Amino acid sequence: MPRRVLQISLTADPLNALDGGEMGGQQIVVREASLRLQHQGFGVDVLTAAQHPMLPHHASLGQKGQVIRTSRVSAPMSDDQWLQLQDQLFHDAMTWIEGNHRRYQLVHSHFWVSGLIGERIARHLEVPWVHSPYKMAEWVKRPYGTYSEIRQEHERDLIAQADAVVVPYLKETDLVHRYAPKVPIYVVAPGVDVTSFFSRDPGPVLKGLGLSRRPLLYVGHLDVGRGIHEVLEYMTTQSLPDDLILLLIGGDRGAVVQGHPQDPRLAELAETLGNHVRFLGPMPHRAVAMYFATAQAVIAPNQGPTLGMAVLEALASGTPVVGTNVPGVADWIDPAVNGFVCEANSVATLWHYARILWDDANLAHKMGLAGQTVIHQSHGGDAMASELAQVYEEVCQGSSPSVDVS
Repeated sequence: MPRRVLQISLTADPLNALDGGEMGGQQIVVREASLRLQHQGFGVDVLTAAQHPMLPHHASLGQKGQVIRTSRVSAPMSDDQWLQLQDQLFHDAMTWIEGNHRRYQLVHSHFWVSGLIGERIARHLEVPWVHSPYKMAEWVKRPYGTYSEIRQEHERDLIAQADAVVVPYLKETDLVHRYAPKVPIYVVAPGVDVTSFFSRDPGPVLKGLGLSRRPLLYVGHLDVGRGIHEVLEYMTTQSLPDDLILLLIGGDRGAVVQGHPQDPRLAELAETLGNHVRFLGPMPHRAVAMYFATAQAVIAPNQGPTLGMAVLEALASGTPVVGTNVPGVADWIDPAVNGFVCEANSVATLWHYARILWDDANLAHKMGLAGQTVIHQSHGGDAMASELAQVYEEVCQGSSPSVDVS
């Protein structure tokens, strides 16, 4: 069984509190997996890029783990810029690995940019290489989304060359099989830090925001194609109770300034809806936990597949979710048990269910408790790490199955 692994997550620094943009879900998963793998007896090094000049070269991550930022890059980086830096990223990584006499039994890369370097490092060290594609362009296509052809080409090549591929949801295995029919595939669902996401007294948040009752909550990106624009548009057509508030957390840095969205259309909708919406902007991951536990319900109007961390963390916090029928959302919602599911283009149905939960606090509490029980019992970070440990052991022993639903 491997005792030390190298995680490569160049685009998502697990310890950067300012991260959480496009790769926010990956950042959470890599951090949680790296910490919990240490409970399984592993030493874990996480190799990432320093995208902010104030971040140190090295930082501890648990008792047997560390984050190493070997290369400084300018954020954000385009696909072409990452490709141009391949040789430098590989050189910097190997300089650190060899200079510190690190020996690994396995390399695990996260996202295609990391895969380009992960494959080279693994082949150089002559150790097995596991790859997690995360949001393959063909998998996550959304309305108005654009994805470079060169990225798609590299994504296909990487999964075909890996010793094993790990994906979060079973539906994603179809795409992997299409391009890599002989590569072993494992399904390992994301895990939640249940020590941070749990039921809390909503009083402090409600008092701080000046609210008289629990709000609805959206956590995620604010760009077109995520579904939130359509929800806000629909809200402008509805008669809303005076005390119905939708809180919105997220967006890239600079997307919300002092509570005001900078996107012209969102600013217009915010003005029309007045006190019924509040844009809180991006915030550190752990800070979001208080808002999940305060909300009456969380809406997830995703228009394409997602890693689903907001859904998982909402349920872990004892809050029901109303979401769309897309991978990463519908996988976690048991309709009429811990939330409701509607089709991706049915904003009226989504809002109808959100209003049912907002109007009925007892129902929301019952559903939230049902969801929390399942997540805390079966989908915490330790469960994810235990499954990853099994994957690593099988890959190192060369006994990987074709597809394993962990």
